[in-house]
Amino acid sequence: LLSVQPSGIPGRPPGRAVCEPLPVSRATSSTMLASLTGGLGLKGFGFGVAAFPYTVEQPYAHAWGGWAHFAGKAHEDESPVSIFKVCTPTSEDRRMVAARNGVRRLKMLRHPNILAFKASHETTEKGQAVLYVVTEAVKPLQTLLEELDLQGEQREQYIAMCVLQMSKAISFLNNDCNLVHGGICFDAVVVTEKLDPKLHGFDLLSEHSLPPEFSLSQVPACVGSQYQPAELGRAEWDVIRQSPPWAVDAWGLGCLIHEICSCHRMATVEDLRNTGLIPKGLLGEYQKLLASQPTRRLNPSKVVECKFLHNKLVEVVNFMENIAVKDAMEKDTFFKRLPAVLPSIPPAVALRKILPLLSSALEFGGAPASAVGSLMLIGRELEGAEFDKRVVPVLSMLFASQDRSLRRSLLESVDKYGPHLTAPVIEDQIYPQLQTGFGDANAYIRELTLKSMLSLAPKMSSKTLTNSVLKHLSKLQVDEEPSIRANTTVLLGNIAPYLGEATCRRVLLNAFTRALKDGFSPARAGGLRAMVATKKYYSAEDAGMRILPAVAPLTLDADADVRTCALQVTETFLTVLRDHDREVTEAAAARAAAVGAAGPKQATGIASGVGSGGSMLGWAVSGLMSSTGLAAAASAPPSTAPLAAGAHVRPAGASEDRMAASAVASASAAATA
Repeated sequence: LLSVQPSGIPGRPPGRAVCEPLPVSRATSSTMLASLTGGLGLKGFGFGVAAFPYTVEQPYAHAWGGWAHFAGKAHEDESPVSIFKVCTPTSEDRRMVAARNGVRRLKMLRHPNILAFKASHETTEKGQAVLYVVTEAVKPLQTLLEELDLQGEQREQYIAMCVLQMSKAISFLNNDCNLVHGGICFDAVVVTEKLDPKLHGFDLLSEHSLPPEFSLSQVPACVGSQYQPAELGRAEWDVIRQSPPWAVDAWGLGCLIHEICSCHRMATVEDLRNTGLIPKGLLGEYQKLLASQPTRRLNPSKVVECKFLHNKLVEVVNFMENIAVKDAMEKDTFFKRLPAVLPSIPPAVALRKILPLLSSALEFGGAPASAVGSLMLIGRELEGAEFDKRVVPVLSMLFASQDRSLRRSLLESVDKYGPHLTAPVIEDQIYPQLQTGFGDANAYIRELTLKSMLSLAPKMSSKTLTNSVLKHLSKLQVDEEPSIRANTTVLLGNIAPYLGEATCRRVLLNAFTRALKDGFSPARAGGLRAMVATKKYYSAEDAGMRILPAVAPLTLDADADVRTCALQVTETFLTVLRDHDREVTEAAAARAAAVGAAGPKQATGIASGVGSGGSMLGWAVSGLMSSTGLAAAASAPPSTAPLAAGAHVRPAGASEDRMAASAVASASAAATA
C-alpha cells in the first residue's frame, strides 16, 4: 500500500511528502484481495455463475501480458464495462502472483489517464486458477486506431493527444510515485468511449528501490523482449536502482510512440530504427527516450512539454476539461473561435470527446450561451437515435433555462438542429419549453420563437398547431412590434399546408384580411402575398364577396409594394372568378344538351307547355299594354306630319311589337321557372 510519509530520503527536500510503499507479504496480499472481493459481494463469476453481476460479451483481438480482454455489461443498469481474465495452472504460479500485484496496484492508483478499477474476483475453473478484473468500459488503442483510420493532420492531432496523455500518466508513476511500470507498449493502452487513452497492465509495477520479491522480476512472462531496455533484459537490477526512476519506462514510451505512429506492434527491437512514420516535431524526443545509456534517457515529464503535442485538438480538450477555472473573458474568446477550429478536428473526436464536454459545460453553467453554436455544429453530424441520445437531452434542458441569452442562442441555431429532431422529440421535449417564448417580454425572443416555427412546424401534429400554435399567433398578430405582426402573417402563409384544409378555410382569410388593415405596410404586403400563396383554400364566393372588396382599396395604397401586391391579388382572383363563370356556363350548356338529347316527345311536351303557358299569360301581356297605352297607340292612324331632317324612319308598330315580344318572353321565362 502507498502511504504519504515525511521526507527523510536522500535527494528529497525536507518536509516534502512522498509516496512510499508499505511492505505487504503474499499472505497479506491474498487476505486483502479476498476481503476486497468479499466486500463487493462477488461470490462467483459470470461464466455460468449467476452471482456475478456482470455479463461477459465478445473478446477483443488485443490484450496486454497474457490477459484476455472482454466487453461486458453490468446486470444492475446494463452499463458497459470491460472484463479482463488471466489463467494459470496453479494459484501460486509466478504469473498469477504478478497478476495479483496488478490488481492491487490498479485498485489504489487514481489518475485521469489510468484505467479505473471496478471489481475483481479470483476463482478456480477446470482445475486452473483464474483471476477476473472489471474496469470501466474500454477497448484496445490499436483496435480504435484501425477503426478510425485517420489520415493527415487529423491523424497527427489524435496521435499527439494519445502520446501527451500517456506521457502524463508515466510521469505520474515515475516522478510522483517513484514507481516503475516495466511494461509500457501498445497493448498497455486502452481507450474509453470518449476516446481518452488510459494506461493499464500494472502486473510488473514495482518501487524504484526494488524491494524483496519485486514484481518487475517477472517481466519475461508479461512483456516481449523488444520492449525491454538492455538493463532490464539482462536483469541488471543494480543498474536499474542507480538509474533515474523513469529510465525503464522512458524506453517503453519510445516503443509506444513507434507503435502508435505505425499502428502496428513491434516485432523486434530493430524496428525502432525505422523513423519514417514518426512526425518530425516528435522525432527529437523519440530518439532521446531510446538512448542506450539509462541515465541519458529523456524524462517523460519533458515529453509533456513538446510543442508538437500541443496542437489545436489538445488545446481545445485541455480548455474544456479545465473550464471551471477559466474567467469570463477567456471563455468568451475561446468559444468565439471554436467554430473555426472544429473543422480541423477529427470528426470522431469532436463527437465523442468534445461534444460531451460542451454539453456538460452548458448544463452546469460553465460555458456561455455562445457555446450553443459549437454544440449544434458538432451535433448536426449525428443522425437518428445517436442525435436523440447525445444532443436532445441537452437541448431540452437548455430550453428550460430562464437565461435569455441562452434561449436566444438556441433559437438562432434552430435551423442547424431542427432537421434532426423527430416529431415525438419536438412535441414532448422541445415545444413545451419553447412555446414560452411567444409571450416573452423581450421582443427579439418573441420574434425568434416565431421564426423557429418555420423549422419545427413541418414535424408537428396538426392538433398541436391548431390548438396551441395558432392561439399564440393570433396574439402576435396584434403585437405592439410591427415586424412581429408582419412575420406572423408570413408564417401563417408558410405553415398553411400543415394545418389541414378545414382549419385553413376557417382561419386564414380572417387573419389575412385583418393584416390588410395594419398600419405597417410590410404587414399589409405580407397579407396580400399570403392570400396568393394560399389561394387554393378559397372558393369563388370568397373571392367575389370577401377578398376583392377588401383588396380593391389597396390598389390605391400609398406604398408601391402594397399596390403591386394588391393588383396581383386582384388579377389572381379575377382569374378565379372567370374560371368559375366558365365552369357554370359549361355546366348549363351540358344540361341543355342533355335535355335536347332526351327525344322529340319530351321536346314536344316542353314546347306545348311553354305554349300553354304563353296563352295563359296573354291577359298579363294585354294588361301591360293597356296600362302603358300601347294598345291605343297601336289603333291610332299613322301621323302625316313631315319628319325632321335626318330623322330615322321606323316602321309602324315596330316598337309595340318589340315590347309585346319582350313581355311575352319575360312571362314565358317566369312560367318556365
